[in-house]
Amino acid sequence: MSDMSRFDRFFEYRNSQETSENPSPKRQTGGPVRGLPPGEWVDEGVYRISRRYRLGAPHGQHPLLSPDEMVVMRTFGATNRVVFLDLETTGLAGGTGTYAFLCGLGFVDGEDFSVLQFFLEGPAREARWLAAIDAAIPPDATLATYNGKAFDLPLLRTRHILARSTPIWDRFPHVDLLYLARRLYRGYLSSCSLGSMEKNVLGVTRSGEDIPGAMIPAIYFQYLRSSDASPLHGVFYHNELDIVSLASLYCHIASILDGNRGDGRERLRAGDIWDSQGRDDLSCQFWEDACNDGVSGVDARLRRAYRAKKSQDYDAAREDFAFVLRALFEGCVCAYEWVSVYTICEELAKLEEHRFHSPDRAMEHVRSAFSWLKRNRHLLGRSYIQMLRDLQHRHERLNRKLERKKNASRSECGDENEC
Repeated sequence: MSDMSRFDRFFEYRNSQETSENPSPKRQTGGPVRGLPPGEWVDEGVYRISRRYRLGAPHGQHPLLSPDEMVVMRTFGATNRVVFLDLETTGLAGGTGTYAFLCGLGFVDGEDFSVLQFFLEGPAREARWLAAIDAAIPPDATLATYNGKAFDLPLLRTRHILARSTPIWDRFPHVDLLYLARRLYRGYLSSCSLGSMEKNVLGVTRSGEDIPGAMIPAIYFQYLRSSDASPLHGVFYHNELDIVSLASLYCHIASILDGNRGDGRERLRAGDIWDSQGRDDLSCQFWEDACNDGVSGVDARLRRAYRAKKSQDYDAAREDFAFVLRALFEGCVCAYEWVSVYTICEELAKLEEHRFHSPDRAMEHVRSAFSWLKRNRHLLGRSYIQMLRDLQHRHERLNRKLERKKNASRSECGDENEC
């Protein structure tokens, strides 16, 4: 079944829930607004649209699950009630001249995932629009956004300040999925935008009704001049899909971090995330799983080597570093992370010199590092000089140790005849 057919089936339930009431709504400020989708005026200048999606319905390649059941996300600040938030604005520059005119909220409601959209008829009614959004957010909610930490929430706070109000959600827990998505997919994908996540991770293909984000401000300004909201239908669709995809991505990332989903690369990065949380048990488990993957296996062995070194299991560290070095020499480089022969040779030289007290084997790795530096000088830029100095310093120290070892061996013999 094609992506488009799955996508159309996903919206079949939503479309069946649309109401035909108020087919020609009037804004309460007095003038007509033409072409708004079915919805209702909930306050003066504030228009609300409601959609519902059946949990378990397909969204791209995955079913839409309940975000509230993703217990693993509590580690990252979530609580039992997750509310997804996304804004459409008059620009991306920020500052007092930029404001939002459409806010989408998404949350689990019984057996459905509910999406509420609050449309601002015009900037004169912004205070009422902000109050309507606050009233729709439960007091025990966790906000979930995509880049909301840097954009959506600061913009809403600014608008509240200008409206002389305080947002009810200001101290609520907040999960910004952009940061987790970057931890999982940076370097794997050319972009970590929500659109890229939809296409490459969730397998969602949007219909031709969608409006690119860069065009949204101009379409809204056109509406302000004409009072015709028909061109905004694609904007409502864009915002609605952002909310649903955000919820689906939230569940997808949670499933990866819980160990229920993910390929070798995703498991590798999940191990990194757990490592940053101080969960050594989980990080090691995910890295062990990734070691068996053909693409991420070398990267996973490298992480395991550093972990073994940190825990003073030097035999295991040497074995894994040596494995990575052989893979680099054979051209089987780390697939998504640039690791130099110099780095691994340096690690092996440290182990052989300081932990296994074998300066001769350490010197072999230093010579390999010198050879690699010479061949790759053009790639290293200014760092070449410092790397060369560090290596020369290690080489000189090892030479002194080898000379002392040689002299000690001679002294033990007594004289040449005894030797």
